Amino acid sequence: MNYKYDFIATKNIESVLLNLKKYGIEVIPGYLKKDSLALLNSEFHKSLYQSCESIFGKNNHQANTKGIAARLNPGTGKSNFEFPVITSTFQDPFMREIAELYYKPHKYSFNESIFITNEFECERQILPWHFDRVQSLKFWFNLTDTTIKNGAMEYCPGTHWEGRYRAGFHLSQGVGIEDIPNDIEEELIRNPVSIELNAGDLMIFDADGFHRGGFVCSGGERRVLRSHTYPTGRRYGDKIFSAGWWLRSPLNINKWFKSSSKRMLGDKIQEITVNRKKNKVYGQNQDY
Repeated sequence: MNYKYDFIATKNIESVLLNLKKYGIEVIPGYLKKDSLALLNSEFHKSLYQSCESIFGKNNHQANTKGIAARLNPGTGKSNFEFPVITSTFQDPFMREIAELYYKPHKYSFNESIFITNEFECERQILPWHFDRVQSLKFWFNLTDTTIKNGAMEYCPGTHWEGRYRAGFHLSQGVGIEDIPNDIEEELIRNPVSIELNAGDLMIFDADGFHRGGFVCSGGERRVLRSHTYPTGRRYGDKIFSAGWWLRSPLNINKWFKSSSKRMLGDKIQEITVNRKKNKVYGQNQDY
């Protein structure tokens, strides 16, 4: 692969953190060895096409008509026996140190969930432009060489700052995590980059940055393993009397003074960023 990105780095903590701060994304070429890739591909197929106790949430891909998706909880004892290579790959000490320094001094849940997705040719993109509603840092591997033709992810470097400010504004107004408007109009996207990767390259990115899945063209296939590291805090749903519950309650006066806490624009100019549940095309895919 001929890498043309500004956010390429070696396996060096400081350079990775610098790129994540500046661009919101980082690529480390050749992170996995070929023998590891062969084993991961074997476990990848097993996870999606065999019955296993440590796999949950397995279903048809909600945005890719021929695709399939599942989750693995690496914290379960069964995962160590059923998927030892996937589990150990995402318990990597280097990844853990990146996560530790990215969130320090705040607590976090390291690679809590591993998402396993197999996508095939489809007439629509895997996902629209969006930022994630639940804050996360993601560690991502393609298990086959992946270009624009077989669904390379796109990312807008630097937009992680805008995404987190958008999320923060809506949360301060009493919007629940699950209701944050996060699917972005394509007209507002500038300077996107298609992240073409060789199998085994490590991509790390802040999911507050604007990103989307690509098109998988005729005869193409995309195999992805990615993990989500979450800072300790709000998720979907707020327990009664929690901080999030109070923000969503009528006692949050920000809810009554919205016109005094945001810029005003006319109807012709206002953006139409929507919550995923209200997206007419991707409305069933509500995880991000």
